[in-house]
Amino acid sequence: MSVLLLAQLTAARPGRATECGVIAGGSPALAAIDAETRLRWLDQHLASGAARARIWAWTWRAAYSGITIVEASLAATTNNPSDRVSDIVGASSAFIGVAANVLLPLKVMGDQRWWARHYARSRGPEQSDVCSLLNTAELLFIRDAESEAFGVGPLVHVGNFLINIAGGLIIGYVDNGRWAPFLYTSLVGIAVGEIQVATQPTDVVEDLRLYRAGQLAGRPNPPRLGIAMAPLLLRDGGGASLTLHW
Repeated sequence: MSVLLLAQLTAARPGRATECGVIAGGSPALAAIDAETRLRWLDQHLASGAARARIWAWTWRAAYSGITIVEASLAATTNNPSDRVSDIVGASSAFIGVAANVLLPLKVMGDQRWWARHYARSRGPEQSDVCSLLNTAELLFIRDAESEAFGVGPLVHVGNFLINIAGGLIIGYVDNGRWAPFLYTSLVGIAVGEIQVATQPTDVVEDLRLYRAGQLAGRPNPPRLGIAMAPLLLRDGGGASLTLHW
């Protein structure tokens, strides 16, 4: 009897789940989930969101860089002053697209790289406090969701319209008031800009909503880049259309 009692007293007790504070706007369902589970979920979804953002960013950087090179080459070789102005405006608009994408990237791309290094160090021999790690990951998640939301917000749409209309006005003015080139340049530029905005990933925005609601079931789907090409038959020639999806 005494041996049984001693065994019960000295038996290892199961570790208690770590409990940490809840993110601003977090639900009771989130508070009921242990910190380690929340931390793993944030780590996985930061990685998934960053992967999608990188595919989108590099796709558009490549597209705008190609347009810049082609338009600049045409401007350097044409003998028509009106065409030269049109090509310079086109190259300038495309270069602005490249610069904006490089100088103002979605924050999740850089944040995830930093977090991956920080998380690996913190889970080493000298482990950091779980609640401190969780708080850092949550702050990054909020910041990255705000960055994605801004990228599809009204200010970006207004900037797209203004830049492309300004470029079209320059072409129309130089071309002695012929406004057909103005309409073409402006409408095409606006359409391309809106497609860029419409295809920008907003995974982190949705993931933040799910996290606050405590809906952490399942793992994020890995991003996949799909490429499709189809021939185009036109009256004056032909070509091909390239479609990317992620």
